[in-house]
Amino acid sequence: MNDTQATANPLGYDKIGKLLTSYAVPSIIALIINSLYNMVDQIFIGQGVGFLGNGATNIIAPIATITIAIATLFGDGLAAFFSLSLGKGEGEKAAKGLGTSIMFGGIFGIIWTVLAFVFLKPLCLIFGATENILPYALDYGRIIVIGFTFQIVGNTINSAIRTDGSPRYAMLSMMIGAVLNIILDPVFIFVFHWGVEGAAIATIISQLFGLLFNIAYLFRMKTIKLFKQSFTLDIQTAGRIASLGFASGANNLTSTVVAFVSNNLMTKYGALSPYGADIPLTTFGLCMKVSMLAFSIGIGVASGSQPIIGFNYGAKKYDRVKKTFLLSAEVATIITFVSWIVFQCFPLQLIRIFGTESSLYEEFAVKCFHIYLLLTFLNGLQMCAGVLFQAIGQPMKAAVTSLSKQVIFYIPAMLILSRFFGLTGILMAGPTADALAFVLSGAFCFKEIKKMEQIGQNAEAQ
Repeated sequence: MNDTQATANPLGYDKIGKLLTSYAVPSIIALIINSLYNMVDQIFIGQGVGFLGNGATNIIAPIATITIAIATLFGDGLAAFFSLSLGKGEGEKAAKGLGTSIMFGGIFGIIWTVLAFVFLKPLCLIFGATENILPYALDYGRIIVIGFTFQIVGNTINSAIRTDGSPRYAMLSMMIGAVLNIILDPVFIFVFHWGVEGAAIATIISQLFGLLFNIAYLFRMKTIKLFKQSFTLDIQTAGRIASLGFASGANNLTSTVVAFVSNNLMTKYGALSPYGADIPLTTFGLCMKVSMLAFSIGIGVASGSQPIIGFNYGAKKYDRVKKTFLLSAEVATIITFVSWIVFQCFPLQLIRIFGTESSLYEEFAVKCFHIYLLLTFLNGLQMCAGVLFQAIGQPMKAAVTSLSKQVIFYIPAMLILSRFFGLTGILMAGPTADALAFVLSGAFCFKEIKKMEQIGQNAEAQ
């Protein structure tokens, strides 16, 4: 690609700070809104049904996370594929990638919806549902699975919209669904008295409206033009997109594995403690969701850097790649540090948003925030590391940096520490994994940046 092509897109010449702000802010808002879908359900369920209802959503959460894994496999993979193609001046290839992702996302969504519905009860039991929580989980899950295809296809298109240079539209489509969910939840739960089923109905209606809003954008793409032949079941293109999105998809999928391990350990060791099985299962899930809502800001910064890094790497502007990564990592770290202060200082206030329960319930909730989130200020670098390698087309390194915390470190730490310290050991696994993942991600990024600097110096010397 010649220099004129490289600078034809603002991603190749505009100020890094300005670009990161323009892409990250809408991405942050979109991710927060996405997190609010489940959070809002839990707030209203906690107030209207009780903590067993919230326990039910924690059981369904890992099942829903499989949906998010499929969505990010195609959505984040498409974003990387799209950016790299545009950076190389291959608009037709980018269009084919979008159409292929939509087709495969829809097929996978339908298959997963049917499987989740048919095997819902055994899935709930696998993810640690207790006798008291299971009925609520089944009532909520039978409805929420209907929206899985809406969520997968909607996320895929939304990623393309953001990469197409319309991050505000992508954010708006998320806002429409979230605001509708916030309105419908109290109506269905408190007015119609539909309980957890009402929360689920509100969610899938909101997801459907968000999907329709995303589809409307396909007729006004800026950087590409879609044709009928763009929508094909091209295995090769789908494979490339899936490889680029593998780190994101696998990261979400491992969240399901983490939930399986942690839920069952919480139930097992909780039953042997004064808290019982239901309280640890519910409060730990709420702690993780609150932290993910806060960390959506850091993840949004990392996601916002993706199109900038991808385009400039494709255009061989390695200095801009380095500057973008370092700035995003710095901002994400500041955000996670502020979040850490909030988690350590105001845990009781945070947990009471979901309703007030017994003193044991609140005691263990505070313990979760203080121990499990002890070193979360280290997470900023890891968030950006995974996106860096994904954006430059190195899916294996992206997978290792993204999955290191949960798979390589967290799950083994839970299994080992719980044998010695019970419930407390499960919580201690969190900061243990955070510290080790920080070291590994830092080493990978340092090596990659040095490599790009060397390539840049060699190019200048020629």
